[in-house]
Amino acid sequence: MKNPLQLLLMFLAFCLCVLVAFQWHRETRLRQEVQTLTNTVQNKLEIIQNQQAAQKHADEEIKRLDGLKIELTELVKSNRTEIARLMKDQEKSDQEIERGLKQVEVYKGALQKANDSIKIQNDSVKTQNESIKTQNDNLKKLAEEHSELVAKYNKVVADFNDLAKKWNDAQAAVAAAAASPPTKK
Repeated sequence: MKNPLQLLLMFLAFCLCVLVAFQWHRETRLRQEVQTLTNTVQNKLEIIQNQQAAQKHADEEIKRLDGLKIELTELVKSNRTEIARLMKDQEKSDQEIERGLKQVEVYKGALQKANDSIKIQNDSVKTQNESIKTQNDNLKKLAEEHSELVAKYNKVVADFNDLAKKWNDAQAAVAAAAASPPTKK
């Protein structure tokens, strides 16, 4: 009976060894899984921190772009006011040009009448010629002043068009910057 009891005891000892080996193996596997989960949690925390930093940066960029948008909107309003003023100035200049052209026609008519009178009246020829020269000089001066005024107006319009083009380019750059994702520095 000793022998079967010893065999049973040895069998139980062997089973206990197998159980201990199985538990060690299971514990090792569980510890690896816990370490993997810990690493995963740590990685996710890092990702969350990076995302929060990126969101903060994006919020600051949005605030900056909103300020720039407001500034450019105000610039557009002032440009529109300036355009309206320049259009009124152009209309006034056009009216002055019309008056000047009508005056030129009147002077031409007066010149023609003066020339006809000169043919008729020989003794007043010198006086009329001087009057015509004076009128011609006045007409030339008027035409030069008109040309200078038109040149100045054209320069103002060209400057305004350049300013409008620059503003449109800036709007396009802002739109492009708003459309593209912010880059990390």
